[in-house]
Amino acid sequence: MRPVSPETSAAIFDLDNTLVRGSSLFHFGLAMARRGLVSPLSILRFLLAEAAYVHRRSEQSGMPATVAERTLGLVKGRRQQDLIGLAEEWAARRLSRHLVDEVVIQVAGFRRSGFTTVLATASPQELADAIAARLGMSAAIGTVSEVRDGIYTGRSSGPIAHGSAKSWRVQALLEARGLDARTSWAFSDSVNDLPLLSLVGNPVATNPDKDLAEIARLNGWRVLESGQRSELGWPRATESYPFPF
Repeated sequence: MRPVSPETSAAIFDLDNTLVRGSSLFHFGLAMARRGLVSPLSILRFLLAEAAYVHRRSEQSGMPATVAERTLGLVKGRRQQDLIGLAEEWAARRLSRHLVDEVVIQVAGFRRSGFTTVLATASPQELADAIAARLGMSAAIGTVSEVRDGIYTGRSSGPIAHGSAKSWRVQALLEARGLDARTSWAFSDSVNDLPLLSLVGNPVATNPDKDLAEIARLNGWRVLESGQRSELGWPRATESYPFPF
């Protein structure tokens, strides 16, 4: 095993059903509906998808990408600054109730140990930025919407940050910052993030779906489950939250 140097390593965290319970876009969508940025019918559709998501404890293949694409259409014609402001407000007021304690402890531990901490999600970049900033993380990777004159066009400016595309963007960020994927960590619940988990030297299946749990078992990967307080190896999982709730 290569020696781990926090200065040249990262800890990458998926968002939905990893760092937060359920779908971040559904939780944030309620706030958007209250502000009149999306219709109640759109939120109902998210609710139905969320119910199936929780029941299965797993993502359908391509589901996050589909939801992200739908969100691009929902914000078409809206001001980007309005969404940024709402995302920051939601993260400050509502995020804490949806966080998975054991994973937040890991984020805090890696931060305190000097690692670059990265949030990687198919959710909008604006929401990813707000959550990462609230948790004191180093960077965020999300789906980037096309914006012209401060207004959303309803199109993506690049691939949805899901599956292989998420892994490619994480790899590019690591290379740009001079970080070593072989000594880095990644946390995810979903087999859809297999490209990301396979990229790093220290993958952690986090509250994994059935398929990922089996892959983790076959490969001898670490597994972090809710309620688990045992050591993962590095850093020590003994940190309290980085800010009071």
